[in-house]
Amino acid sequence: MIDNWDELLGIFGTDDGSLPDIELNNLVKGDVILGYEFIRDHASYISSKEPSYWSTLENCDVQFSYSDNIATLVVSGTADPIHLCFDGITSPSGKRIPELGLYIFTDGLSLDYRMGPEWNQGAIQGLFELISSLPINHNNLEMAHKSNLNDYDGSIFKSCFQAYKNSVRN
Repeated sequence: MIDNWDELLGIFGTDDGSLPDIELNNLVKGDVILGYEFIRDHASYISSKEPSYWSTLENCDVQFSYSDNIATLVVSGTADPIHLCFDGITSPSGKRIPELGLYIFTDGLSLDYRMGPEWNQGAIQGLFELISSLPINHNNLEMAHKSNLNDYDGSIFKSCFQAYKNSVRN
């Protein structure tokens, strides 16, 4: 399992005002769609106010709801890449995860989070479980942890995530 919880809690636990990103890149269109659905389905609701996307067909903002799969529009090019927030998130095993932002791109997803005390060991395990359970091709996945001053090169997050994945395989 993860040995250096103190170090990992250090990159999640102290709110410095930033919104670090966990980038999941090098995805095919189907992975983006399924990944979005999986994250949405593990959340209770969209916490963004009046979520909308820019329609490249209509040249205007179009509102959408929780049940819509906005990722299908992004990967098809009929919607620009979008950011929205989800709350009431639980991992597949039921661990509570604090609110997450989600960017949807044609070839990737990026989660952002507000650092703070709600990121305890259970919440971080839940996040790792959620990411590792995404119905995507993990073999081609390129993951990066960016914009965290306490993990400037992303190595803490990546090594701890790898330790988590190794422990659940055994």
